[in-house]
Amino acid sequence: MTAKHTDPPMDGDDFEQMVIEALTLALLRLTCWKEGKGEFSYYRAWKGYDFGTLDALQEQGFVAFERRNKSLELTDDGFFFGDVFAARFGMALSEALNGTPHPGHEDAPSPSGFSVVDGGLDDGSATPTPSGTHSPFDVADGMPPAAFAPFVPAHDMPGAASGAPMPYGIPLADMADRPTFDPTEGRRDNDTRAFRLRIDLDLGSLHPCWREIEIPATCTFLDLHIAIQRIFNWYDEHLFSIRATARGQKLWIDEASFAGSMFDPFAPPECAVVEASRIQLGDVFPKTRTAQYLYDFGDGWEHKIKVVKTMAKSSLHAPRLLDGEGDAPPEDVGGPGGFEHFLEAVSDRKHPEHDSVLAWAESQMAHPFDLVEKQQELIKSWKGDRALWAQNLAEGRSE
Repeated sequence: MTAKHTDPPMDGDDFEQMVIEALTLALLRLTCWKEGKGEFSYYRAWKGYDFGTLDALQEQGFVAFERRNKSLELTDDGFFFGDVFAARFGMALSEALNGTPHPGHEDAPSPSGFSVVDGGLDDGSATPTPSGTHSPFDVADGMPPAAFAPFVPAHDMPGAASGAPMPYGIPLADMADRPTFDPTEGRRDNDTRAFRLRIDLDLGSLHPCWREIEIPATCTFLDLHIAIQRIFNWYDEHLFSIRATARGQKLWIDEASFAGSMFDPFAPPECAVVEASRIQLGDVFPKTRTAQYLYDFGDGWEHKIKVVKTMAKSSLHAPRLLDGEGDAPPEDVGGPGGFEHFLEAVSDRKHPEHDSVLAWAESQMAHPFDLVEKQQELIKSWKGDRALWAQNLAEGRSE
């Protein structure tokens, strides 16, 4: 993809490989998500593509990844050219499907959501710009950003609600067809209930890892997320989602105000999408007794939540940790497979990576589970963690 016009002519196989790399980079750009805030933000995407192609993209500086991880990071060059290729393919596909040229860029309106080449996500974050890498298509040379029209989710596209034609590519999903769910319907006034929840982290056959907490029914699913982060020694560096069923409707619960709505189209079509900060535990439990919590879409940590007990009257105002067992994995260890390798290295002093893995674990603030220590940590951190999320939500909703 970095070939210049002065290079020898490409044969058919070389050109085909270049197209594969360009298409892969476009798909990575279209399915990426943002992590971090402000100047520390960056974009990640699933790594489910041909490894030879991904290796080629990494060699050219478009992506960065480690073999053990399920996701990769898009560099500024990767984001930029992925944006451009996606727009170009979208324009060509739109013309092919509609039989008419794509709207001229001089008169094309700027859609919300993704903004191609010169803006990334419309969230006020720093703009990824190319470092000087040249594309064989020369799509960015001397051409204004408005010339590139993006793919955007259907609910972010002009005319999506009215059913008007959408000239900017192919929508990822039609949100108008998705079921809706009002969490406040039937909500109890002055709810004094509390739930005892058992949360099991699925580590396969490695070792049991579970926690039990008591939490008020008026706490939201975002509050539950905050508590789970603390008691499993996560650091809230990745996206999360919760799947549950209430009143016969399947729910996909996430925090769109903070993460943006980019993942809503990827929720199963039968699920209603609900913001975690707007649905209380009592809106779902105890009629529904189980839920699934997924943290870090790259490592894919799955937690099974079960209602063990319901207290009809409780004076509890914050979650408290009651019991637990098993060390949780370090952040970014690479999923269950990476955690297995981690355990092998730290338990064997003769392992060639023993010292380096221990040093890395310390940098990740990973440590063995201590019930009393975690009980105190949850108590001390609760108000601060909630305040930080409240600030994040306020910023997200104002953008």
